[in-house]
Amino acid sequence: MRDPAPPYLELLLEKSFEIIPGEFYNQYRLEVAERVGDSYLFYEFSLMEEKPWRILRERVYPLFVRYMKAKLIDPTTASGVVVAVFHGDKCYLMKGEDFLAAYREIEGIDHSAFHARVQKWLSV
Repeated sequence: MRDPAPPYLELLLEKSFEIIPGEFYNQYRLEVAERVGDSYLFYEFSLMEEKPWRILRERVYPLFVRYMKAKLIDPTTASGVVVAVFHGDKCYLMKGEDFLAAYREIEGIDHSAFHARVQKWLSV
């Protein structure tokens, strides 16, 4: 019997608007591009169960925020971004806004505290 997933993982993945087999992700992206053009930015990362929350908190989210800033997207909202989280053989798709909301919820912080954290990540 497998150990249950860490609580942060369940909270994060439940924010998905769609779950697809990981092997179909590239096809999904192509279909979205054909339907809506390049109006969506995709951000992808792999998440293995062994990764503790601190890895996401200290590496994944700060890199995500810096990438948003580099793409001229508000890093506190990530509006118009689709985050693709590869976990096991599935790909969990979520809105950028929901990805950031998961961070705030897991960390137990409000928008103001999150904004301060984003500013800190961007200053590094």
